Amino acid sequence: MFGLLQRSIFWDLLKVFSLSLIALTSIFVLAGVVQEASRQGLGPENIVELIPLLLPGTLPFTVPATMLFAVSVVYGRMAHDNEITAIKAAGVPIRIVIMPAFALGTLLSVIVFSLYWEFIPHAHNRLRESVFTEFETLIYARLRHQHCFQEPKVNYTMFVQDVQGRTLIQAIFKKLDDMGKVEAVAHAAEAELYFDMKNQEITVEMYNVQVSYHKTNQNYTSLRERWQLPMPKPNENRNVRARERSIPEIQSRIVEVEQSLTEKRAQLEEMKRNPPAPTASEPIPALIALQFSVDALVKELGELRVEKAMRPALCLGCLIFTLIGCPVAIWFQRRDYLSNFVTCFLPIVVINYPLLMFAIHLGKSGRLDPDYGMWIGNAILGLMGLFFLWRISRR
Repeated sequence: MFGLLQRSIFWDLLKVFSLSLIALTSIFVLAGVVQEASRQGLGPENIVELIPLLLPGTLPFTVPATMLFAVSVVYGRMAHDNEITAIKAAGVPIRIVIMPAFALGTLLSVIVFSLYWEFIPHAHNRLRESVFTEFETLIYARLRHQHCFQEPKVNYTMFVQDVQGRTLIQAIFKKLDDMGKVEAVAHAAEAELYFDMKNQEITVEMYNVQVSYHKTNQNYTSLRERWQLPMPKPNENRNVRARERSIPEIQSRIVEVEQSLTEKRAQLEEMKRNPPAPTASEPIPALIALQFSVDALVKELGELRVEKAMRPALCLGCLIFTLIGCPVAIWFQRRDYLSNFVTCFLPIVVINYPLLMFAIHLGKSGRLDPDYGMWIGNAILGLMGLFFLWRISRR
């Protein structure tokens, strides 16, 4: 299908792209994942387990940028060495020269989109669930590194002076009520945590402990005290985010939310026409509660529609970035490769990404149809790329 010239360019692009993607991924892992995991107190074995779940989600962003860099390097070098001029002098059209880049860009767009279909969302899902299934490791790692453990949706906090093996030294445990206020405090010289995954409970064994209950003003000292604390459940009461769903699951969920939203809105209109009488057993009026439910469904529907439209738009970035990178790299033939890359990346940073963020914000709020809004940046860059191609073909 390709001639010798096109095959040579294609393999140059593939080599530069592969090396650049490995380098960019390594930088991301070292500077981002490892640093954040270490800050959370996770050990090397935990980091190694999390990396395969984190990296797939970066591909829709790193692959287009890496493709742009590869195009800038290969075609910038060819233009700088006057290879492009020699090829055109031989009567070969410029479209023949850039065809390998478009072939690779199209191939990468298809690969990334196929990964975005199910593999990447399921990796996000497994990543979130791993936080719960490795709850014991997470708590002990956090206590070793930060000397405390507290989460917004967990009704207890832990503070320790030191951790020796599984023993907590000079530990303080606080129970919180439903309003987030301190209900009981225990100061223990030593303590150990035992995790019951079957019953989703944590047993806290405390020794030489002072206990204080704030509501009853009860204080006492004990040689041994045992508390039962709940664990977050991995598969129950967990909202699955839009980014964790495959495209078929997103489409199915959109249908469910739209049906539920239609029913809730009908109930809301009926309730507005015939408002129910307030009762003492309902601290929140039924009308307000129903309005909150409608607002939550509208928000979820916006997130689902944005996620569904954003994925193909991001994946097509491999081809759009190629459309920009090829003519600019050839045009600025006297510049170095890094300058070519920065010049190509400038309109993407200034135009594409801000428009994408703007469309995501408006799409989630329902003020812009994401099926069209997500493609505005790609359309502008595509037109710019076609204009640049026309200009270099005329020169």
